[in-house]
Amino acid sequence: MTTEFDERRKELLELNSKSWAGEYEFPLATKLDSSLKKNSTFIKKVKTGLNQEQYSNVLKDISSVSIEKYLSEVIVSLVEGLCKVSKNDEINAAVEVVSALHQRFGKQFTGHLLNEILVLLTNPSQAEVAEKEDSSRLSRQKNFMRLMGEFYIVGALHTGADFLDVLDSKVIKGFSLDKKRNEPLLTLLLKYLLNFELESGRSLSIVQSFLKRFGHIIFSDSELLPSDTRRVLKQIFYIYTEAVFGIMMKVKKQVQKLDVRNKKASIRTGRIQEEEQSELDEKIKLFEQFKNVATFLSHVCNLPLPDDLNDEVEEGHEKDASVEVVKSTASAEDDQSGIWEDLKEKNFYMVIPSLGELLEAHPESLEHKSAQSHKDGEKIQEFLDRLKDVRGNNLEQLVVEFNNLNLNNKATKNRIMRFFIETSTVNNLKYYTRFLKINELNLSELIEELITYLDKGFRSQIHRNKLNVKNILFFVELIKFKMIPKHVVFHKIRSLTLNITSTNNIEILTVFYEHVGRFLLHDPDSKELMREMIDLLREKSKQSNLNVNDKLAINNLLITVEPPVTKVQTFRTGPELSPKQIFIQKIFREELNPGTRSLVVKRFRAKFCQLGNAEYKTMLDCFSKPHLVNYDNIPTLARILSAFGEKNESLVVCSVDTVLEDIIRGLELNDFRMNRTRMAQVKYLSELYNSKVINFRLINDMLYRIVCYGHPQNRPLPENWDVEIDLPNNYFRVQMCCLLLLSLRSIFVDTDVGKRKSPTRAASIKKRNDINKDLLGVFMTFFQYYMYCKESPFPVDVRFKLDDLFKKYKSIATVKRYDTIQEVLTSLGGAMQKRKEAESLLLEEEEEDEVAEIEANKTAISANVSSDEDSGADDDDNDDYDDDDDDGGEAEGDFDEDDEDESDAEESDGDGDSDDEDSGESEEEEEEEEEDDDDDEDLSRVPSSENNISEAERARIEAEQKFQEDLDREFQKIMIESYGSSQQQQLSSSLQSQLSATQSTKAPSFRQSLPLPSQLRLSERSTGGGATKHGTVAFGLLTKNGKNQKIKQLNLPSDNVFAESVVREQENRKRDKERIMNLASRMDG
Repeated sequence: MTTEFDERRKELLELNSKSWAGEYEFPLATKLDSSLKKNSTFIKKVKTGLNQEQYSNVLKDISSVSIEKYLSEVIVSLVEGLCKVSKNDEINAAVEVVSALHQRFGKQFTGHLLNEILVLLTNPSQAEVAEKEDSSRLSRQKNFMRLMGEFYIVGALHTGADFLDVLDSKVIKGFSLDKKRNEPLLTLLLKYLLNFELESGRSLSIVQSFLKRFGHIIFSDSELLPSDTRRVLKQIFYIYTEAVFGIMMKVKKQVQKLDVRNKKASIRTGRIQEEEQSELDEKIKLFEQFKNVATFLSHVCNLPLPDDLNDEVEEGHEKDASVEVVKSTASAEDDQSGIWEDLKEKNFYMVIPSLGELLEAHPESLEHKSAQSHKDGEKIQEFLDRLKDVRGNNLEQLVVEFNNLNLNNKATKNRIMRFFIETSTVNNLKYYTRFLKINELNLSELIEELITYLDKGFRSQIHRNKLNVKNILFFVELIKFKMIPKHVVFHKIRSLTLNITSTNNIEILTVFYEHVGRFLLHDPDSKELMREMIDLLREKSKQSNLNVNDKLAINNLLITVEPPVTKVQTFRTGPELSPKQIFIQKIFREELNPGTRSLVVKRFRAKFCQLGNAEYKTMLDCFSKPHLVNYDNIPTLARILSAFGEKNESLVVCSVDTVLEDIIRGLELNDFRMNRTRMAQVKYLSELYNSKVINFRLINDMLYRIVCYGHPQNRPLPENWDVEIDLPNNYFRVQMCCLLLLSLRSIFVDTDVGKRKSPTRAASIKKRNDINKDLLGVFMTFFQYYMYCKESPFPVDVRFKLDDLFKKYKSIATVKRYDTIQEVLTSLGGAMQKRKEAESLLLEEEEEDEVAEIEANKTAISANVSSDEDSGADDDDNDDYDDDDDDGGEAEGDFDEDDEDESDAEESDGDGDSDDEDSGESEEEEEEEEEDDDDDEDLSRVPSSENNISEAERARIEAEQKFQEDLDREFQKIMIESYGSSQQQQLSSSLQSQLSATQSTKAPSFRQSLPLPSQLRLSERSTGGGATKHGTVAFGLLTKNGKNQKIKQLNLPSDNVFAESVVREQENRKRDKERIMNLASRMDG
């Protein structure tokens, strides 16, 4: 829909209406250019200039060139240009040009133009319908109907009575303009086109394109159309929609009827008739066209689709006597009702490895065994000898050997075909078939020949006194691997069933049903047809010409393929937990509180290395599901995870990743029943930050993810009701962000201002704090923009939380509260640039800190090793550890007191009204954290056996630790550089992919999977380029070598695909920005 063009439509409507009344003429130059050259140029220009770039030049020539003498040529050239108009911008340009000519020449121009257009809109005769240019005629009618709609809306055309003296008699008669002279031309043309061959679907594309452009005008209270005209148009489309629904259901029945007929014919003959299949394909294509347009019309006209549109024909069948069976455990498949003997057999037929996987898994083939054979014939004969003894050889290895022989030619295929025909080993048939299934792509011709051979042999056995069990079993094995078409399979079953009294037919059918009957009955693709075959067999068993033995054989067949159905009643039981797992859940989810934290840390830290895999998973489950813990104990849970994280990084990483994924999953589902769980997860994430488990950058990324997730291009827009998971009247994401930020104690890295630090450390901390303040300020600005995307007024509780949020961070200079959305948008551009700079600085700081930390750990390890060598093996150390264990009660008391102080401090975190209060609280919290850390360090001391280790062993351990540290350091550098240059790499990767004419989509990393809002405007600066005067577009390619960044200027041709896409993206962003500003001005108004 072209709502952005409505304002210009109103202006043109006013000007054209005045032109009809003689009150307005198109402004002309004082002296018109009447030269032949200028007029000829204008005639050519009006044909090719109907686009967004050149129509302004055409308008300029209309006001400066004398066209009266050449008006007929101008009209012909203009009509040729209108035939090529299809895009929205071209239609808008055509409307401007036609309106200008109408305002200058009036009826003299418009009447002749209308005559030419009506000639092109005339429906073809029956003889012309079959011509090849029918598709081009239909496309031309579709484009001209949109133009006629625009001409009518802007007032250039009214009724046929205005032009009866100008139009040709054939046109007047063809469109009945003399009888309906006062009817609007728009409704007259719609009736004429929509009623033409409706059942063939010719008018479907015309209606769809017309309503896409004018639906918002017709089905609303728009002032662009008179109310009477809108009412008539609505009635036309309502009637047309109902007619489309009826024809669609009629075509659907025809498709179902043809499908059933073709299936029966293919089963009856064993072949697919090309004529019947082509007829079915045409009907299916027509049904899909009607279905797509019907869905569109249903949405536009607000009419419900037919209820039975998606209904499928379901055939019920009678159920045999069932026996109630109670089982404690039952799988969902229930062994596929006895299809397979065991899981091994099922995997043999269902799990087929690809040829590429086998070639990678077996890179070393047994080529040395065939090295003595130099001729191709000898090589293939040796391979066939090995294939004959396939049960003693690895089948997958034989597949690899065959592909390494490179003998995939006609002679080799003939040898293999003759081998399969002449083989007498029935037990190896399933291995041969699996061999063919794996090589299905390379041996497709061989497989088709084998199926044809077996099919002919099967046909001869049905009608002759001949039985070849090997061919039957080979045929059955091919069915199990789904290599034979269904119509061929069921043609054989049907023929055997109908001729069951013939010689050997009941024996053949018995072999068939015993090996593949249950498989066909329970396979989703064939169960309906197999059910029909079973019903046919039941009918044949009732014939009077069957003897007793035949009837018994048929009954045995029915029982074999479909044994009595058993209804299985299952008991749902939860996972059985060991006593240790139950103890862990009991401690963490019920007994955990600030008073027991120190005891839990002490006991579990000492025993953590002794936990098994099941206990470890239980502990991980407890740490990753904070909603199962009392809400008041979530801070305690985070502190315990922080204590475990010193020596068990995998536990911390898995827990944090699980919590983040659960938060994102909650954003995706948006289920109100999970609100308490989602709030607990956000609270837990903030407490993990307070416990120094995660950094502020992760908090910042999650805040943007909460706000932007699910929105188109990750850009929230005002009054956007299309995003169902974040509607404008849903404020839960605002509450999540408020809770996350209010639960943070401080965004500063180190709040202990009284503790002495080295000048380098103090400068680093100050720089990190400034970066965090910048990041918070940018997000708060973007958060306010997100708030303006919501429906006003906010609920009272949300307003209180927002007031508390801005009150808490009012001391930070970068956090500002704006009064209007215009102020937010004005500051958002600079804020995004500041955020980009802050993130790059933050990455560099973290890289330097991690390198320094690794060096410090390395120095500490060396110091510990040297001290151990000097001290030797002393028994006093063990005595000290024993004394520490004896004093555990005192340590627990200290932890209790500290935890009580912590809880008091946490309750007062959210009320930091002044700088003095903030500093006082931060000092108290830092003192408490230091005490807790000291206690944790005391509790973390466990007896060490380093003194008892030999010097050689200690040297080996030190070397292994050094190697592991070097490996971790290099990996961290790679990850930091990759993330720090992700935005720059996006430009270079896009440029490279466009120049190489290949595109590939890769799953983004966790942090980059959802582009952050910094890309709303930064992408324009980082990747945007402007067209130069020489037909090129300038780009800046940002490269990074370590910490050095360079910008290299590139000039690409303006017709380059990449350059065009960038310029087009800039225009789209500009229009989006203007749309946001318009919406904002409407909201303020």
